[in-house]
Amino acid sequence: MNRHLGFTGCVAVMCTVLGCTWTRFDDVTDNPPVERLEAPNGTSSLGISMATYPSVSGTGTILAVAASDRVVFYDLGTGTDPSQTATNSQSCVGDNSCILSRHLVGLGAETMTGNLGCVAYGLGIPKDSSGNPLLDTNAKPRVELWLYCEDSKRSSLQLPQSLADWFPVHPVSTQTVVEFATTRHSGTQPLVAAMSDANELWFYSGTDATPVQLPALPNSQSAGQALAIVSYGTGYVVAASSSNPADTVWFYQIDSGTVPVLTSCIQGPSQFGRLLATGKFDADDIDDLLVADTTTVYLIAGSSLVAQTSNGTPTCTSIDSAQVIAKVGCSELTDLNGCAGQPFAAAIAAANLDGTGPDELVIGDPNSVVRGENAAGAVFIYQLQGGTFSVKGGLYVSSATAGDRLGTSLVAAPVGKVETVMAGSPGDNSVMAFYCNSLLPAESKSARCP
Repeated sequence: MNRHLGFTGCVAVMCTVLGCTWTRFDDVTDNPPVERLEAPNGTSSLGISMATYPSVSGTGTILAVAASDRVVFYDLGTGTDPSQTATNSQSCVGDNSCILSRHLVGLGAETMTGNLGCVAYGLGIPKDSSGNPLLDTNAKPRVELWLYCEDSKRSSLQLPQSLADWFPVHPVSTQTVVEFATTRHSGTQPLVAAMSDANELWFYSGTDATPVQLPALPNSQSAGQALAIVSYGTGYVVAASSSNPADTVWFYQIDSGTVPVLTSCIQGPSQFGRLLATGKFDADDIDDLLVADTTTVYLIAGSSLVAQTSNGTPTCTSIDSAQVIAKVGCSELTDLNGCAGQPFAAAIAAANLDGTGPDELVIGDPNSVVRGENAAGAVFIYQLQGGTFSVKGGLYVSSATAGDRLGTSLVAAPVGKVETVMAGSPGDNSVMAFYCNSLLPAESKSARCP
């Protein structure tokens, strides 16, 4: 299916404080500003989650995309000419052999990945050719965290023993919540993982494949509905949102050579913490934290989280008292209504779209109405200016139809000195690569962006 005809591109012809109006490229077939990545045969709901990782072989960036029962891979290369068809795929059917993580995580070449670029995508029990579980040294089913790496082979990481004991004897399904996260801004790329049904939360340093369990929450609460890692000079702060009640984000400090400690928590409106992400938005060298509830995305200064110290059971701070740099709600632009339904955000990400200074905030809203088409979906771009997020435009497909749900997932992919936005559209069973936007500097424009 060719949907180049009808793409709305990303070259701004009029920008105001309210956003941008985009020139249409309905007649463009060569070098379109938007590229549609096709789903392989037999794949459904492509675009549930996405991640990128660099290839150490020098071929550029690899995009991993989750579908209903597999992860699909595309070669993005080093410029603006991606493979539109998949180069590989890895099954993950949703039973105890493999439960997909809600968010895929791309990992650069580290000791724990065998010095290869990989994606962390799920948990499961490996089985032999007859379908029987492989056993560990104690004659129990082995349970592993699955990686798929650039050598087109599946690899794995060890799990905490308590989770390895829990997993084989409890029912799991596609509804079981497994969550992963990493950070883009660290010399070494760590990984944090959670399985809230088992009340398990653990961490890998990147240099070591040994799992480190994080402290239990008070009153048997569980955390891990969403995860993020704030990196700073000597360590990390792990942010983990609670599942019961679903209104709290907990923080763990992990310094090199020390035992992880629970330091603080922030509470907000219902579903506060349903989405977490990190990026660099202020002048310091510490990641800042993005937190979403059903209507608002908050930006919290990472320095305020790093400054917290352990002092017994934390007393939670209200979001109103936290060091919030800025916050933003839904936006309406020409042809786009991002306020048509809740929750506003299904995906949040930080991306360096202009190649300079702080990151920009990118929000995927699959509930957006596009030219009267309900839940066609769109992506909104915000820039932090004077302590306020200003909307700089919307990315969408002009031929969008109701239920496409563009923006269900997002990832920022490197293209030279800037990053470009990839957006999942599971209702259309596709991924859209937006190579042009209003912030793209002239020196980074390709033939796709006249």
